[in-house]
Amino acid sequence: MLSLHNLSSDGAPDQIEACQVECQPDPDGPGLELELALEEAQIQTDHSQSIAPGAASPILLPNSLPPPNSTTTIFIHDPRLSNKPPCQCSPSCQYCQSVPFPKPSLPPPHRPRLHHPSQPALDPSDSSQPPQPALFGVVYLLHAPTFPVQLKMPVSSESTLAVPIQPIPPPPPPSTVAVSRADRSRSLDHIYTFSRRNLFALNRDVLKTISDFCAPGDALKLALTCKDAYDLAMPRVLSDVSIGDPALNDGPDRLEKFCHFMLADPRRRTRHLRALRLLEGAFARVTTVGGRERLEADFSSADVLANLLRQAYNLRLIHIRDAEPLFQSHPAVYEALAQLTSLSEVSLYYIGNSTLKAISQLRCTPAVIENGLWKDGPRPQGDITPFGPFVDSLKHLKLWECGCMLESVIDRHVWPNLHTLEIGGRIAKISELAHAFPNLRRLTFYLEFSVKPETGAVTCWPELDYLETSAPLPSFPSPVRRLQLQYPIGSSSGLHNSSDLKTLPLMERTNPVVLSCTLSDAASGMLLERMKSSMPSLRYLELVYTDGPCSRGGMEWRGFQEWTERNIDILRSTALVGLSIAYTGNVDSSSGADVRKRRYLSLARTLAKGIKSLRYISVGAQDPEATMYAIEGTWYRVASRPADEDATPVLETLSPVEGERVRETLQDTPREA
Repeated sequence: MLSLHNLSSDGAPDQIEACQVECQPDPDGPGLELELALEEAQIQTDHSQSIAPGAASPILLPNSLPPPNSTTTIFIHDPRLSNKPPCQCSPSCQYCQSVPFPKPSLPPPHRPRLHHPSQPALDPSDSSQPPQPALFGVVYLLHAPTFPVQLKMPVSSESTLAVPIQPIPPPPPPSTVAVSRADRSRSLDHIYTFSRRNLFALNRDVLKTISDFCAPGDALKLALTCKDAYDLAMPRVLSDVSIGDPALNDGPDRLEKFCHFMLADPRRRTRHLRALRLLEGAFARVTTVGGRERLEADFSSADVLANLLRQAYNLRLIHIRDAEPLFQSHPAVYEALAQLTSLSEVSLYYIGNSTLKAISQLRCTPAVIENGLWKDGPRPQGDITPFGPFVDSLKHLKLWECGCMLESVIDRHVWPNLHTLEIGGRIAKISELAHAFPNLRRLTFYLEFSVKPETGAVTCWPELDYLETSAPLPSFPSPVRRLQLQYPIGSSSGLHNSSDLKTLPLMERTNPVVLSCTLSDAASGMLLERMKSSMPSLRYLELVYTDGPCSRGGMEWRGFQEWTERNIDILRSTALVGLSIAYTGNVDSSSGADVRKRRYLSLARTLAKGIKSLRYISVGAQDPEATMYAIEGTWYRVASRPADEDATPVLETLSPVEGERVRETLQDTPREA
C-alpha cells in the first residue's frame, strides 16, 4: 500500500494532502508500479544541505516490488501549498514543470531514474547570493495509517493513472481557552525546564524533615524500598517503638529480637530511640488451659532489655504495662531505668512497692508521670513519697485507678507547675487537691472514683479550664469553662432520678461556656428546661441523643428528628453560638450519601430557623468505634438571615477540614467578662 502525501517546500507536516496506493503484483516485471511513482518524483541524494533540520530524510527505493498488503507513505512537494520559491533547475528540466502529478504520457521505465537538480554556482565572498532553494519533489518513505481511496496502477504498457485523492479533513479549530493555554505553555517553555528528579537528590535536612513527619509504620515501608531509603527512614522507625500486641502472641520473642538488633550496633542505633512502649503482651504469652485461653507471664527478655536501657541515653518516653511484676522478678530493669537522665514521660501501669521505689530513685526530672492499678497487696501508709523529688518539674500527673497514692504526700508538698491531673479510685477532698495543685487547669475524674465530702465552705480554684467526670459531682466548688460529662443524663425514667438530680447542681455551680453531654429519650422536658436555666453562660453545646440507658445504644433517624423538633423550643431563648447535635447508632447503610446529606441539611435549617443566635450547626451520628463525642457529621455556617423571621436562613456547607477548625474554635470559646 502506498500513501502519497503533498509536502510544502520546508517539509512542514501540517500542510499535507494524502492518498493511498494499493500495490498489486505486476505480471510483466517487478517494481512497475513503484517505478511509475518514482518516475514522477525527484530524489535528492545529498539532502544534508537542502532539507531543514528535523524533516524526514529521503530514502532511495530499491528496484523491487514492495511486499503485498504493505503500507508506504510517499511525501511529494506541492508548490501550491507553500509560499517558498520553486526549484531553481534549468528550464530544460522536465521533472520540475508545473504539470499536475502524475504525468500520464511518460512510459514506465524499467528502474527509477535518479535526478539531481542543477545547482547554481555560489561565490563564498558574495553575501547577496540567494539561499539554497528548498527541495522539490523529494520522495519520502514513512509508515502511516491507511486511508480508504482507490488507485489504478498500470500493469503493462498502459500509462493511464486515475487518482481520486481525498484530502485529510482539517482538525476542528481549538477553543479560545485551549489556544490561550497552548500559547502560554509555549511562551514559558524557555523559562521553566521540568525534569524527573531523584528523591534522594534533595538536601539531607529536607529529607530528614520529610521522614520526621512520617508515622513509624510509613517510615518502615519506605525503609524497605532501597538502601538509600533504609539509611534515611530507619532513624524514624527506631525513634518510636511499640511491642506487645496481645493479638500477635509473640511479645517476648519480638522484644528479645529488637533488643539484640539495637545492641548489635549500639553506637548507630540506640541513639535514635526516643519512645519505647511495652504493651500488655510484651511479657506474656497466651496459653490454653482447660479449653480457656489466659495470659502467662514470660520475662525471658528482661535481661537483654536491661542492657538496652543502660545505653538508651536519648530515651524520652517509657511505658511498661506490667511494671510491678517485671521489677520484682528482675530488679536490674528498674535499676537501669532509674539511671536514665533524659526521660520526660514515665508511664508504669501496674504498680506496687517496687515501682514506687523505682520512681523515687529516678535521676531524671519527668514532666509527666502515669500510674495505673495497684497490684502489690495493701499499700503502706504515710511513709512513701515517690513524687516528692519532682515537685518543680511535674506538669501532668495521671493516676487512673490509684488516686489514693496522693494521700501520703498531698499535705507535704505543693506542685506549682502542675496543670493537668487525671485521677481515679479513692480521692482526697477537692479542697485538698486545690491546695496541692493551686495552678491546675484541667481535671479529669476517671471511671469509678469516690471523693471525700467537704465539711464546710471551701475555697478552690478561681476557674478551671476543663472538667471531665464519669459521675456527677454535686458539690464541685469552682466554675468551669468547659464541662464534659462521660455519663448519660436521663438514663432512667422519673423526675427524681438521683444521677440527674446531682447533675443539675453541678451544671449550676460550674456554669460552663462549653458543654458536652449525652441525653437519653427518658429525659423529660422539665429536666431540659432546668438544664437551660442553670447555665446562662452556655455558648456552645455538643449534644448526643440516645434512646437507651447506655450511650452506646442505637436508634433510627426518624426518632432522632422527631425528638429534636419536639424540644427545639427549649433552646429558642438561649444565646448559643454553636450547636453540634448527633444520635447514637450505626449509620443507615441503606440510605445513600445524598439522602443523609439532604436529611442533615433539612434538620440544620430547622435548628437555624428556631434558634436565632446560632451561627454554626453540626448534624451527624456518633462514631460507635471512637470516643463518646466523636461525631461523623456535616458542619454548616449561617450565611445570612432574611428580614422576615419566618423565612429560612441561608446555610453554607463547610468542608470537613473547615468544620473541624470551627469545632476547635467553639471548644475554646472564652468566658465573657
